[in-house]
Amino acid sequence: MPPTQLVDEDFLKYTMVSYVAHENADAGRTTIIFTLKEKPGALAETLKIFQAHDVNLSHIESRPSKTHSGCYEILVECTEDSDQSKIEELIQLFKKKGDGLMVQDWNTRSKQNKDSVPWFPRKISDIDQFANRILSYGAELDADHPGFKDTTYRARRKFFADIAFNYRYGEKIPRVDYTAEEIDTWRVVYNELVSLYPTHACKEFNYIFPLLQQNCGFRADNIPQLQDVSDFLKDCTGFTLRPVAGLLSSRDFLAGLAFRVFHSTQYIRHHSSPKYTPEPDICHELLGHVPLFADTDFAQFSQEIGLASLGASDDVIKQLATLYWFTIEFGICLQNGEKKAYGAGLLSSFGELQYSLSDKVRLLGK
Repeated sequence: MPPTQLVDEDFLKYTMVSYVAHENADAGRTTIIFTLKEKPGALAETLKIFQAHDVNLSHIESRPSKTHSGCYEILVECTEDSDQSKIEELIQLFKKKGDGLMVQDWNTRSKQNKDSVPWFPRKISDIDQFANRILSYGAELDADHPGFKDTTYRARRKFFADIAFNYRYGEKIPRVDYTAEEIDTWRVVYNELVSLYPTHACKEFNYIFPLLQQNCGFRADNIPQLQDVSDFLKDCTGFTLRPVAGLLSSRDFLAGLAFRVFHSTQYIRHHSSPKYTPEPDICHELLGHVPLFADTDFAQFSQEIGLASLGASDDVIKQLATLYWFTIEFGICLQNGEKKAYGAGLLSSFGELQYSLSDKVRLLGK
């Protein structure tokens, strides 16, 4: 029996910005979070649609949206006795009628079977569905973060987070006017690392880095723009950059690599601690990762790790993430009988880079 015609489902076109559907397998309930533009009666009209589809609700919450100005996020929890097929119909309606700015569909009941294949992106634009699913940081900082008490820095982090949250596949990455303080922080990191690269970095890195200086504005007094770097990488190996607000899960991060997409932060570490950051920042991304994504062999290796992650079990994801950690993040190789760094975590930290190739390092198992 179709929903009653007294319910205006078309109003969703003009009020719904996004939705997230998430199955709570243990409790047997489905939670749906949707974002509505602030309009009189918008929530009431949406709840009528739940009623028309015979979907009962046990819990409702609302809060102002942090990512969409003039909108509210509504959380509703469906009762255990709600017909899952009706919920699926409702979700499909949301997908059809909503603006589609941020459609994310997480593990509904039919996908929770232990033997089923986890959802994974089938095309590059599908990355829009998980790119904002960050695990930590973004605009929010822990109490022990160097910038926690700095209101100016926190506002700046929110600015960068908003860029990432609003970005969609195919768009140009917004250009940023970095402050003098941010450039000073970059200068400290840049000058220290550039002095070490000739003796500590692998030959592939040292071949590409001058090209970044020539083509992408890599210099001490300038923080390169992500779009310029992305264009350069695309010409070299097909890799592109995508802005991200913070840390992604291993599954989501690796899925991006499968499509030769590297999720890059755009903010910089706090000026009080230029030699330390508790999280990846633009210094880590551009000085550590980017140069080798312009190398064809390294780009292929990175993509193969990403491809292996698509639809993989949690155990396999853990293994691939470990492989990534000890290679792409902290890898060391032998070239002409000498140890050289190729891991981004080493190449973006002068302390780690110096220590990793020193006599103080002890090889495990020896």
